[in-house]
Amino acid sequence: MELVNTFQKSDIQAMAPLEKIGLYATINPDGLPHITFVNSLMASSEKELTFGQFVRGNSKWFMQLNPKTAFFILAPLQKKMWFGTALWKAKKNDGPQLDTYKAMPMQRYNSYFPIYRVHYLDLVKTTKALKIPILPILTSVLAALAAKPGARTHIKKRVMNPYSEKLFNRLNTLKFMSFKGSDGFPVLIPVFGTFAADSRRLVFHAGPYGSMMDALEDGQEIAAFALSTKLENVLVRGEFSGFRKRTGLRTGVIDLNWVYNSMPPNAGQIYPDTPLVPVTDF
Repeated sequence: MELVNTFQKSDIQAMAPLEKIGLYATINPDGLPHITFVNSLMASSEKELTFGQFVRGNSKWFMQLNPKTAFFILAPLQKKMWFGTALWKAKKNDGPQLDTYKAMPMQRYNSYFPIYRVHYLDLVKTTKALKIPILPILTSVLAALAAKPGARTHIKKRVMNPYSEKLFNRLNTLKFMSFKGSDGFPVLIPVFGTFAADSRRLVFHAGPYGSMMDALEDGQEIAAFALSTKLENVLVRGEFSGFRKRTGLRTGVIDLNWVYNSMPPNAGQIYPDTPLVPVTDF
């Protein structure tokens, strides 16, 4: 897979519409990976990415503390995708890029969640435009489904709630994973062959980009993100428990220890439970 340090003009044009899938990964202050969905993510020039902010979220804070980020963009109309790394550099509440976002059809009459701020990132490296590898994805999905029954924990106490578990088990849900790479940047890749063995464990087949996961070590924290066609999504994190041979194919296991609702208007941690704190300062 060839990596380059500039976007082509055709890449910039393909990423311009808001009707696409965009995600970025950050590293939180504890050194753990975090994934965020943002369809406004795009290449604004050969060396720069931008995205529009319309709600507050932890990831915007994380990237200001640690500017090393990773990104993934899927343009469904062109059936092309890109992923790579970038460095956060600035945020602005005005300027031509904000005007561009506000003029887009999905934002022009948006009274509830309008984009009010733009974040700017310098491109470090990116893949060239990649075709969606349909057959390898199907193989990956079938391998993970076959491995799912043998990966169950048989522990009744839940980590994911039923909604989150079902979201990971839908065949039409897109799934992504991120972990901290040896260079300090998060690694963010699509791993569509990912399913919930039960509420406490994910089983996955790394698929066409499995070589990017070869450096994973047992016990390393991995974030996994599930995104439905209706843009329902959930973020989980857990310990990588190694690759194993199941049904003749190498599949991996993640034992979950954290669940996060990343959907607006009230993003927040679901598991472990957080205590309710009374509001005393108005």
